Amino acid sequence: MNARLTAALAWGGVLLAGALWGGGALVAQFLIDGGIAPQSLSLARFALGVPLLWWLHRRAQLPAGARWSDLSRREQFQVAGTGAAMALNVSCWFAGIAHLGAALPTVISICCAPVVVALVSVLRGYERLGLRLLVGLVLALAGVALLVMPARGWSPLPAGHAAGLAWSFGSAFCYALVVLGNARMPERVPAVTASAWGMSAAALCMLAVAWPVGITWPSGAAQWLGAGYTGVVTTSVAYLAFAWGARRLSPTAAVVGTLIEPLVAALLAAWLLAQPMAQRQWLGAVLLALAMLLLMRRSGGAGTD
Repeated sequence: MNARLTAALAWGGVLLAGALWGGGALVAQFLIDGGIAPQSLSLARFALGVPLLWWLHRRAQLPAGARWSDLSRREQFQVAGTGAAMALNVSCWFAGIAHLGAALPTVISICCAPVVVALVSVLRGYERLGLRLLVGLVLALAGVALLVMPARGWSPLPAGHAAGLAWSFGSAFCYALVVLGNARMPERVPAVTASAWGMSAAALCMLAVAWPVGITWPSGAAQWLGAGYTGVVTTSVAYLAFAWGARRLSPTAAVVGTLIEPLVAALLAAWLLAQPMAQRQWLGAVLLALAMLLLMRRSGGAGTD
């Protein structure tokens, strides 16, 4: 497979994942509004999604040195840690949806993650803070300010607005960790195997969180169908597509590709749930998209800042 085709398929996987996650935001809001607690929905999402990944893992032929026992302690920690970050990402995202609806938490979570990725890269010494990166971060921060600013100003805040923003930004940070973790997975481990291991860790983390406070189960065929959709389609299928694509793109490029998620969520929310985004928020999303494009071009090795 030539490099151009591989890159095209990698972008296709990342874009498919973003689109499926964007639609899943509306399903998540439907289930949360129906009485399912965010942490219980997160548990259901991973628990219902992990069997498909394990089935695919069993059918795959592992290369030499790709079994769990073959990994070093550091590699095992990376796989499990990426799964834990995935669990926290989804949990914070669902909690944000419970406070703010589907569109805004999705925009914050997905659009702010590339900024976190860039900052981590600078702090870890992977790249330097040049002019292009600085401009990209300034544009992103301006976009975030426009996105999260309430229509009536910052004081007083609408009920639950501050908590919803806090959960959404927490989701963005955890999503950045997921992106960085997938980009640095051991190359010898197939994406489906790493995804099965990581999602199992995510399911165990959510069981530890949801069990003490009580698990809310879906009630009725519609809720079970929605929970199954979030587990199989927006978790197993979407995460596997993203994990495969993220290995073949730079971390910044991979996270930029999922910017399609808030667009899908916002359009579906406007169409199905009468939750249109304000013009100010659309402007913020555009500024964030420009910032991410600038950061992606920088990561592509332009050579100068």
